[in-house]
Amino acid sequence: MYHLLFIAAVAIQPLTNASAITRQQLIDYASSLKGLKGQSLKTALFNLMQPKTVLSYGSGTGCTWEGFYSTDRNPVTNECYNRYSSRKFYFTNGNTNRAISGMNIEHSFPKSWWGKDENNAYKDLYNLYPSDSKANSQKGNYPMDDVSGEDDYDIVGTGTHVSSKAWEPGRTFKGDFSRSYLYMAVTYGDLTFVKTGLLTMTNESYPGLKAWASALYISWSNNDKVDSLECARNNAVAAIQGNRNLFVDYPYLAEYVWGDSVNVAFNPETSLTTASDDNRYGTYSPSDNPDNPNTDPTTAYYWVKYTQAQPESGKQYLIIAEYNDSRLAMKPLSSKQSYGYTKTETLTETNDTITTSNADNAFVFEASGNGYNIIDSNNRYYYNDNKYKTFSAQNNVPSSVWTISRNNDGTYLMTYGTYFVQYSTKYTSYGVYPSAQTGGIYPTLYVAVTKATTGIQSISISPNAASNATRDNAIYTLQGVRVTNKGNLKPGLYIRGGRKFVVK
Repeated sequence: MYHLLFIAAVAIQPLTNASAITRQQLIDYASSLKGLKGQSLKTALFNLMQPKTVLSYGSGTGCTWEGFYSTDRNPVTNECYNRYSSRKFYFTNGNTNRAISGMNIEHSFPKSWWGKDENNAYKDLYNLYPSDSKANSQKGNYPMDDVSGEDDYDIVGTGTHVSSKAWEPGRTFKGDFSRSYLYMAVTYGDLTFVKTGLLTMTNESYPGLKAWASALYISWSNNDKVDSLECARNNAVAAIQGNRNLFVDYPYLAEYVWGDSVNVAFNPETSLTTASDDNRYGTYSPSDNPDNPNTDPTTAYYWVKYTQAQPESGKQYLIIAEYNDSRLAMKPLSSKQSYGYTKTETLTETNDTITTSNADNAFVFEASGNGYNIIDSNNRYYYNDNKYKTFSAQNNVPSSVWTISRNNDGTYLMTYGTYFVQYSTKYTSYGVYPSAQTGGIYPTLYVAVTKATTGIQSISISPNAASNATRDNAIYTLQGVRVTNKGNLKPGLYIRGGRKFVVK
């Protein structure tokens, strides 16, 4: 029995200069999918996700390895990302398009499954990954399945569902490979599958995937979240091929094709996405423990000073008072408080970046009408009654909104009616005042960012680290509609922090 050693430390770097997609761009791209479900949705995805161009297979200009230089290279260290084992490889001596010694081009979805024809599926970068030669040989053309045995990281063993030899990726990349398989099952569902391929696929237009396979891959995809590395690769491949893996862009899309929402119409305008400006799903860093993502105390969150005129709706911010070289972050009211002055936490800023181990003090500014709702990390809305100098918090949306504007000195005027937010140096807390206080400080805002955005060059995720740089704690329906009264949820499926849960 062979072992696939998961990558325990991944330096998170942008893979290319390919532009990240915005939510609106994604909505436009996927507009033909609106209102579809099940078989009709799979057919529309087949038409939409066909690559406009594919690179030639192999080494050289315009070939696969030149693609890997953009899609699977750490631009700082020149490491070539290897998702099949712990062995490390590098692009060296100006090599931008040649195979790396000891590595192969690996078809995650084996070419023998459709008779080895050198078609688009054979060349599609969403299906191809650089792999060390030994792991490539061990994996062979076996189906991807849950492998029986004690070791979660076995690469080859007896499949739970196929009752023959199968391979199982390490937990760090189970979701990645699942989303690749879902893409291939749809984009190349018109191929005729043979022999081993028929253990996973059918030759019917729908469902195409065997029921066990779609259920397993959806489960792995839900447990191993789309992370920043996978988003960057999706954007880089899209820049080359002109198509997107929408199972990465819409991480719950597979539910509408094969899963628990197969009878629900898909709506690309509201569904949760991994777009750069959509914070509802969360921006995740690579994790080797997706089944339990909240246990690692080394999780890091990064914040930089915000300089725009108004906040961006949906993003997370720290509200900071800059006082005597200290950074005093406003803390949410405790769950037992419905009103009060908010306490502070002293933070340290290094190289223009604040690093925290959690996002407990984060606030989301949600655009509403001509202003914003302010929501804390416990999903409570903040307001002021224009009588007292305290914040009030409630689960329901307030009737009025905050007006927020940037002052000339970079601080922000946050006004609710005739009252505005200041930090009181006298009382060492934040309040909402009708007039400027002696020793009062207007707050600055620090926005949550990914590591790459901060300019930090060699941050690694330690073993057992499962982190999310900017996770939204709000509750959404699977269609992306925010639930404002979380205390009265109707039976059904919901999303919080990028994870599904069921209310019965």
